[in-house]
Amino acid sequence: MERQVEQYIHGLPDIDLLEYTRTATHLAEALEFARIELAERHLAAKRLAELDKQLQQREKVRQEAAQAKAAQPLPADWRFAVLLCGLYFGLPLVFFIPAWRRFRDQGFHRKYKDMRIYALVGLCLQPILILLHLPPWSWLAKLF
Repeated sequence: MERQVEQYIHGLPDIDLLEYTRTATHLAEALEFARIELAERHLAAKRLAELDKQLQQREKVRQEAAQAKAAQPLPADWRFAVLLCGLYFGLPLVFFIPAWRRFRDQGFHRKYKDMRIYALVGLCLQPILILLHLPPWSWLAKLF
């Protein structure tokens, strides 16, 4: 294990060190070193209970932030753009695939869902407009 990692772990406050030992994403060597460092600090059981309670509160705050992030709606300009892309048989939606994936991967579930809905509405609206003899390219040209 690198000396920088050891210095980083050694410099962590008690609560962050405890959290570090409970995170499975770190290397096994780093976790073992962190556990040894935590044991060498000789924290009392009462102090460990306080730290555990603080960690639970920290996790609760993170979960609430993630839920708030997931509930954010898609901005109006994005909704309009996705709807227009759906009107043109969905071909321009190819440009939105990276954003779609990013929303899904980053936990923006509402934005991801809104993009699907507006694209589908555009796809369904396109044949209706054609049946009404209002092709989307004609009324879109009148907007500009």
